[in-house]
Amino acid sequence: MVLATPSPVTHRTAEENLGLGYLAAYLRQEGHRVDLVDGWLQGIDVEALARRIVEARPSLVGFACYRSNMMRAIEAMQLVQRAGVRPLTVAGGYGPTFHANEFLEAGFDAVVRGEGELPMCLLAEHVRTGTPALASIPGLSFRDEDGSLCHNFEPAPKLPFSQLPHPHRDTLDLTIARRSLVHLQTARGCQATCTFCSIIAFERVGGGSNWRQRSIRDVADEIEQLWEAGARYFKVIDDSLVEPPRDAAWCAELADEFEARGLSPRLRGSIRADRAEEDVVRELARAGFFSFSCGIENFSQSALRRMAKRATVEQNYAALDRFRAHGIYVQAGHILFDDRTTLAELEDNYAAMRRYAWTISKGIFTEMYAAAGTNFTRTLTRRGGLQIDQDALGNTRYDVLDPRVRCVYGALKRWQKEHAAVYDKAIDPLSAPKALDDAELALMHGLSIDLRETDLDLFRLLLDAAAGPTATEHLEEETHELIEAELVRTAPRYRAFDTRVKEAYRKVGLVYDADDNPFLC
Repeated sequence: MVLATPSPVTHRTAEENLGLGYLAAYLRQEGHRVDLVDGWLQGIDVEALARRIVEARPSLVGFACYRSNMMRAIEAMQLVQRAGVRPLTVAGGYGPTFHANEFLEAGFDAVVRGEGELPMCLLAEHVRTGTPALASIPGLSFRDEDGSLCHNFEPAPKLPFSQLPHPHRDTLDLTIARRSLVHLQTARGCQATCTFCSIIAFERVGGGSNWRQRSIRDVADEIEQLWEAGARYFKVIDDSLVEPPRDAAWCAELADEFEARGLSPRLRGSIRADRAEEDVVRELARAGFFSFSCGIENFSQSALRRMAKRATVEQNYAALDRFRAHGIYVQAGHILFDDRTTLAELEDNYAAMRRYAWTISKGIFTEMYAAAGTNFTRTLTRRGGLQIDQDALGNTRYDVLDPRVRCVYGALKRWQKEHAAVYDKAIDPLSAPKALDDAELALMHGLSIDLRETDLDLFRLLLDAAAGPTATEHLEEETHELIEAELVRTAPRYRAFDTRVKEAYRKVGLVYDADDNPFLC
């Protein structure tokens, strides 16, 4: 069989697909022959991906899909079929889990909803022997012989890590050569219940616990194997690294284990602000973490309550202060707008963004996505607030209710669209991130701070306009004129900044080969 993923339409540069590595390892362990083709990391287009599949003459092809590579996966599947090869085709991942009918109607034979190790193994047995029947494979949706769409009720099981082999690393050399971080997983899931997040929705598909972990020894074993293969920089792709029962003692044990083995990995991870206590951050820094993504999301308590965030504003501040004290770079995840954002909340966020302008940001403008399966989307549906049309990634649309906030929303979005390309390029080495030394990180970080200051100046102008005397019916025109004037005034600055970013890329030896940002539409 072939396990494949096309490159997504994304503003990010290529990274390893660890899910394919886990699937390949599990299936090979069960005696199946597996070829792995990562179109994103290998830098091949849809036509080349299809040719690779055709050359393998597989009886089963599994596509790892999200909304951002759905159309390319469909195109690759159709090209394979036109070449006269007729394998059973299956799609899995977040996109197929929440949009199974769309993938089946596009021509896939089957969809795996939830985690894929066991369903894919059973599907491979079905292709090889005719058993088990498709209708008995948990977590599977498929097109029956009469063309009807069938969805098996039993969920795909979430196997304990003790039953999963270490992921196979067919693309390790490519990952290191691109200076991308080698992906590593120490746990799956998250125990939080944020209203906007697809992670918890995905975990609920399989039932059982929403979070499960590996032992420290097993994690260290894998890092040691990768270390011997030349890997030094790692991205821990856990949705939330320090979930209970993990605590400061666990973090200290992790650091001790690395030290005992003579390992000094450079690590990037994701953590919730309410879990970033002083002892936790200190020990994670000792373990080798130089960078974190932290879901701050908002600096207004009322907005945090709407999102069902467990962290308070004060905990957000404390987490960021601790990261900085320990020399850890932070990409502060942010959601500035939802349907009920107020001007007071925007003021809260402006003040805190000024205070923490050193955090890594992809721009002032961010909005909550109404993604399938989330509590936010269900709430909007009950209120009648969803619009039928969708953006390019399948997220349904909604209106910002406050008319004056809506003017700020529209103006900031216009500003972000104009500058997204230089923003995405400037922060990619920090947000992806890349295997950079301290001096290279400092160079790229300095650029991101300079860029953000201009954004904050513009944000202040818009907030002043929204709080001013202009009647609401004329505010949109005023903010539009303000944005257009600022775009003209700052154009030389942004051209000069783009030149600085290109020079920084040349200096550190990186290549930016991503697409335009698909989220801004």
